[in-house]
Amino acid sequence: MEARERVILKSVELFTKSGIRLVTMDQIASAVGMSKRTIYELFRDKDELLQHCIEWLNKQHENELSEIISSSENAIEALYLIGQHGEKKKAGINRLFFEDLEKLYPDLKQLIIRNNNPGNESISYMILKRGIMEGIFRKGLNLSIVDTFILEMMKMVHNTEIFQDMSNSRELIENIVIPYFRGISTHKGMELIEKHFPFQL
Repeated sequence: MEARERVILKSVELFTKSGIRLVTMDQIASAVGMSKRTIYELFRDKDELLQHCIEWLNKQHENELSEIISSSENAIEALYLIGQHGEKKKAGINRLFFEDLEKLYPDLKQLIIRNNNPGNESISYMILKRGIMEGIFRKGLNLSIVDTFILEMMKMVHNTEIFQDMSNSRELIENIVIPYFRGISTHKGMELIEKHFPFQL
């Protein structure tokens, strides 16, 4: 493993465990087992290192979701498993990481937002296209429009300024996301939704 990759992996571990602000370059150097001078030869400063960490997290997340989609029996099961995966990942990251990113590194936060832009390569587009082929989502949907709306809907669901008092993400999914997917589903799709998301809507 190259030195840059070692530093990035260890930094991701430290940032997500303790938050960004509390982690120093000295701590990173000590954890990796190299001098701070060497770290600065690899990365200009903490901001540049953090940027590479976020890019690594984005790529890892994209690969994990693609694997979930390819191994799922159908588009609805993929949605369910992606939701479970997201909750598990979120539980393993200190909330300080997101708070620090929001308050101290708003420009770097845009890397995450841009990674969720609509288009043929987006995860939601892949699921929608597959769902139509499987007879789960209605034919005739404009995938570009629906994909854009879904991505904006998910940004809203995760916006703590809009839902400040809503700590239960499952309740938001039940009342916002699932009803929308029911609306674009065929009878077959609605049966699969009831199977994987047996909520009382």
